[in-house]
Amino acid sequence: MSDIVVTTVDWHTGKALRDIRQKVFIDEQQVPEDLEWDAQDEEATHFLLLRAGHPVGTGRLLKDGHIGRIAILPQHRGLGLGERLMRAIMAHAIDNSMHTLLLSAQTHAVPFYQRLGFEVCSDIYLDAGIEHQDMRWSDDTQESDHLPHIEFVSPGRFTIHNPDEALAPPTEYNQPGMTAIDEHNAQQQLIQLIDDCRQTLLIYSPEQAQWLFNRQATIQACERLIARNPKARIQTLLQDVSNEFLSGHTLLSVMRRFPSLCQIRKQHPDLPRQSYCQAMTDQQGFLMLPIARTREGFVRVESRDQVKRWSDSFNDLWGTSQTDSAIRSFLL
Repeated sequence: MSDIVVTTVDWHTGKALRDIRQKVFIDEQQVPEDLEWDAQDEEATHFLLLRAGHPVGTGRLLKDGHIGRIAILPQHRGLGLGERLMRAIMAHAIDNSMHTLLLSAQTHAVPFYQRLGFEVCSDIYLDAGIEHQDMRWSDDTQESDHLPHIEFVSPGRFTIHNPDEALAPPTEYNQPGMTAIDEHNAQQQLIQLIDDCRQTLLIYSPEQAQWLFNRQATIQACERLIARNPKARIQTLLQDVSNEFLSGHTLLSVMRRFPSLCQIRKQHPDLPRQSYCQAMTDQQGFLMLPIARTREGFVRVESRDQVKRWSDSFNDLWGTSQTDSAIRSFLL
């Protein structure tokens, strides 16, 4: 269908995409308005599918790789437009160095997303009263020709962050020197890493794994590091500063007590959000949760090459990071 075009649309001027979501989700599926419109729309990349010049479909892509709000107007369904829209969004994500994509699928649509390479990664749950399942796509499990050519029209230039491909984390945790972790043993492994640390601890995106980093044991391990070495350095880089993180029962309490040794900053908002979180110690210890929400990952106590690559990426992000006003207020 040569009359099909997918383009990106600015949220503030994209009345057509809001109209489609209103008709599909609120009017047709009876999703409450306060659930349909959320704060993530402001920062998402929004896509509009045009058929013969008329807007008939929409979707959005978050900075952490979540795809959502996929909607095709009823009279245009059954023509393969949903797949055209999804493939355009996936192509845009891959062009912006997103190696993992996530979505929450209504259960009746699971086979559709499976044909696109997504795999189910959760049990059935209710969202807005509708049964859903989480699904995941990773480029390391796909064939090289999984995305055919699509017609995508870009309205302008995008800020693109292209990390070194060598940084991609493994998805099988059975390599030599690697210990698989989950929510049952991750705390013990993290504490051991910090207790073995002599001077430098780097932590990226702990707010995505509050079950691990907001624990008293983690905070106490950081305090022991500083007690062992008054010249220790703890750097924590957040993607978001949530109210829960500002509660004080987090690494902020360490920063408050030792502001010259423990620094917490926020990633520059123009850079893509990532799904992973990690901790690195002394250029050798490495803990990684590739997709933080799944609570699975690995630890390596001796991984100098890997830590060197990831710490270089961390330092690049740190160099453009910001001191968040909410954190400054907390410290006063």
